[in-house]
Amino acid sequence: MWLGIDFGTTNTVAAAIGRDGRPAVLPLDAAAPEAGVLRTLLYVERDGVIHVGEDAVRTYRAQNVGRAPRFVKLWVGVIGVFIGEFVAKGYEIKGHDEYVDVYADVDADAPGRLLHSLKGPLATDYAGAKLFGRNYTLEELIAEFLARVRERAESLTGRQAREAVFGRPVNFAGASTEADNARAQSRLQQAAELAGFREVRFEMEPIAAGLAFGAQQTMREGDHAMVFDFGGGTLDIAVLRAGASGRQEVLATGGVGIAGDRFDQDIFRHAMLPWFGRDVRWGPQRLNMPAHLLDALGDWQDVSALTNDTTLRFLRAAQADCTDPIRLLALEDFIFKGHAFDVYDRVEQCKVALSSERFGVVSYDAEAISIWQPVTRPQFESYIAAECREIRRVVEETLARCAVPAARIDHVIRTGGSSAIPYFVTMLADMFGREKVAEADRFTSVAAGLAVRAGQIER
Repeated sequence: MWLGIDFGTTNTVAAAIGRDGRPAVLPLDAAAPEAGVLRTLLYVERDGVIHVGEDAVRTYRAQNVGRAPRFVKLWVGVIGVFIGEFVAKGYEIKGHDEYVDVYADVDADAPGRLLHSLKGPLATDYAGAKLFGRNYTLEELIAEFLARVRERAESLTGRQAREAVFGRPVNFAGASTEADNARAQSRLQQAAELAGFREVRFEMEPIAAGLAFGAQQTMREGDHAMVFDFGGGTLDIAVLRAGASGRQEVLATGGVGIAGDRFDQDIFRHAMLPWFGRDVRWGPQRLNMPAHLLDALGDWQDVSALTNDTTLRFLRAAQADCTDPIRLLALEDFIFKGHAFDVYDRVEQCKVALSSERFGVVSYDAEAISIWQPVTRPQFESYIAAECREIRRVVEETLARCAVPAARIDHVIRTGGSSAIPYFVTMLADMFGREKVAEADRFTSVAAGLAVRAGQIER
């Protein structure tokens, strides 16, 4: 059985062609089947047990939230340093090599590790992670996740699923060249094969969304459509022309590594950092908070780099002589007691609320953390202004590459969770006309289109 798999930064969706010949989305998450999507999360326990989706979130919370770490020094290796010639107290010291033992702070009692945005590093040099004594490559980590997707699909359909069409963005996050994109696709293919897929094909995600739209709507031969696929990790654009017998000709594609995760970070940096000590002054000289510490807070994945004894000792010392010790105590709990994931989750919920309401609220109350932060839609749009300009530029450049003016676009297809952000809904209506803009299913249309492509290959 061929599957269409949209392996996303935030969510993963799978679909297959049903008996009626139409794509059917599979409820991948047994813990939340009504959602229709599986959160792209992997939780690895110390004993090697692996959880995905909502099960990963629940297990992480049960084992980590409120737990204080216990750090021990772990020897990680030796580095060689060449010391050049110098003179000290009248003695000439010749150049020589020095070898230094390197130690890292490790949480000796950590019950597990939560990993998300697995798709994000595919185009980078990120090799993988060492978890509880075992080295995992990035491909192996993704394979652990995809194997469970495959097994769940087989359980739901009663059929063996060893072939799949995977979606891929026009430009993977972090890719700056076509070689980066090729490497990212190759790594994803290796992960899929490790997960048990024997045959793997790829289709551009915005083209897949166009296939799903074409399967549901009647596009006349010669019609032009622009797909605006805006998810958690990337924005992908495709300009298509409808041909005979439902075929679609791809005229141009474009994309950029800006999407929902970046907007979450923007909200956090502007609205949340004051709750965690951005404006606190510490020490007799009333110094600013260290820039490296504040920068790391801007991305949930970077917070784990702060969980060491050096950071903990600094925060404890700063709390003893600062302008607002409560904020630094909240920061300590945020970093060291497992609250970062949930705070970021509330930030994302606020962003989602701003798609339908004029303001949203980030509210979180646990231990030393007590937050109630409203964010208005105009504030949010000011936070993401630079990204908005870049996104409009990418749309205009994609149209220019295929020499199709906005007036000749007959259909604009919005898909992906971030495509519901009002600024972009208005932008597309202004550029193309409100009557031309249609919303596909934001979370499942790409997977449905990939299933259409899979069905064509299978036939």
